[in-house]
Amino acid sequence: MVLATPAFGAAGLLEPLDATVAGMLGAIPYASTATVTLGFRRAGFSHDLDGYGFVIPRIEGRALLASTWSSSKWDHRAPAGSVLIRAYLGGAGREAALERSDRELVELARADLRHVMGVTEEPVMARVFRWPRAMPQYLVGHLDRLAAIEERLARLPGVFVAGAAYRGVGIPDCIRDGLGSAERVRAYFDKGSSRS
Repeated sequence: MVLATPAFGAAGLLEPLDATVAGMLGAIPYASTATVTLGFRRAGFSHDLDGYGFVIPRIEGRALLASTWSSSKWDHRAPAGSVLIRAYLGGAGREAALERSDRELVELARADLRHVMGVTEEPVMARVFRWPRAMPQYLVGHLDRLAAIEERLARLPGVFVAGAAYRGVGIPDCIRDGLGSAERVRAYFDKGSSRS
């Protein structure tokens, strides 16, 4: 059984079987974020969008963490003559941003886009998506914690975990982890069939 859930979800599922491993999984911290998606008319948009976005260092003191220019990254993300921008707020130590209203989050995103990119155009579309406990945080000692979790899981034959909380948060990392988990399951069953 592969538990491909956030670590806190796996903790809840494993609590009846092993409270210790459940506690270890539940202790992996997560940060919450919000994505503000803004659509603009291209004609009034002053920036060239000759890239895919940007990241703002924390030291800048901005509400915005990063921005991706979705209509530049992927064709057909916005209608012809339009621009689609995603702005990311919140994150580790900044979760208070998610307590704001949707309108306030849109205004925070617009203020930072105005500062960084010179965007003064009024958006024709704005949507806010909140992602509570969406980003696992790899604290110092993460690999040691992961080794302890895996050692404890070995006491639950046939139970494995996979996902962003363990071996990388990016999509390629999660794909690699899923493939690795499939290999661990195969090895588990191969080992069992060789005992028959």
